[in-house]
Amino acid sequence: MRLKLKKEDLNKGLQAVQKVAQNKSNNISSENGLLIKALHGIIEFQANDYDMGIKITVPGIIEEGGEAFIANPYLMELTRRLPSDEIEIIKEDADTQLMIKGGKLKFECLTMNPDDFNEVEIVENGYASFTTTSVIMKDLIDNTSYACATDVARPIFMGTYLDVQGDQMTMVATDTHRLALKTATLDEPVDNPLQAVIPSRLLSEISRQLPTDIPETVEITAVRNYLAVQFGNVYIRTRLIEGEFPNYRRVIPSDFKCVVTVDRAEFTGAVERASIVAKDAQYNVINFIVADDQIKLMSQHPDYGTVEDYVPCHLEGQGLDISFNGKFILDILKHCHDSEVILKSKENSPMLVQDKEDTSCVFVVTPMRTK
Repeated sequence: MRLKLKKEDLNKGLQAVQKVAQNKSNNISSENGLLIKALHGIIEFQANDYDMGIKITVPGIIEEGGEAFIANPYLMELTRRLPSDEIEIIKEDADTQLMIKGGKLKFECLTMNPDDFNEVEIVENGYASFTTTSVIMKDLIDNTSYACATDVARPIFMGTYLDVQGDQMTMVATDTHRLALKTATLDEPVDNPLQAVIPSRLLSEISRQLPTDIPETVEITAVRNYLAVQFGNVYIRTRLIEGEFPNYRRVIPSDFKCVVTVDRAEFTGAVERASIVAKDAQYNVINFIVADDQIKLMSQHPDYGTVEDYVPCHLEGQGLDISFNGKFILDILKHCHDSEVILKSKENSPMLVQDKEDTSCVFVVTPMRTK
């Protein structure tokens, strides 16, 4: 194998596959590492573990075709620092060494048998498929996946639920204490509905790869127990979490006695200040008292004192005295984008939070019981 690549293209290929290539959650060497494949005029980088497979094609000149299977933790760091923009990759068929040359630097690393690599197969047909854009997909992932659970005892909540029906695509995540939901409209309705629970760790990796500077078409295909995601020169396969996701619509409250409109920046600042004392105490509890067009925030630490702060608001309905985990409220506010947010609740009930203008995003947080 003899290849010539631009440094930028080489690094793009390596960056796309590096996280999967260096996944240490399993100890099988043939599942770690990456495959460089140069056949039929195409240069591919591939990585595959039990959960995710990634394949990316990059431009370059193939002087001699071939393939190389490498598991080297220093490869990415070295290629990023190569002193030349023109890179050569050379591996003789009978040789176990791969050579990377850039400028005066020469890096030789051991390779493994490419037959031991589990290649990423591209599947054309599944039971359901749809098309969206990279910007919409990234927006859905980033506005929901943060609310996934980290408790391995309940794996179904460690993923984000993708629900596609008609021309509506919805993503939902919950750890049972909070819920984040985001919807988007598809250009064309789907023929078959699609429901899948995608592990949040894998969604984060997909989000990292999605281009947002120039929107690209994203094709998503569901096949048995995995999802295939394709955009530009990147193809990703991700396993799904098996099991039934609970009916999220039943969790979203619809009966409110108190509706508050508040400036997002002012409210965020007050919650951040109250959290300084609260975050060291157990559960980061902040008490919110809504009355007379203002929100009073109170937090205390048994050893370090009490914080009291006020934010003006517009109140409709009854006043409210309720406590929440300050971190959960801040997480929600970070994912709101309008200048004003609306808070809807009633005594001892979950609170619904959303932007004043944009109703495509809905956040729910459950209150905390305080003595």
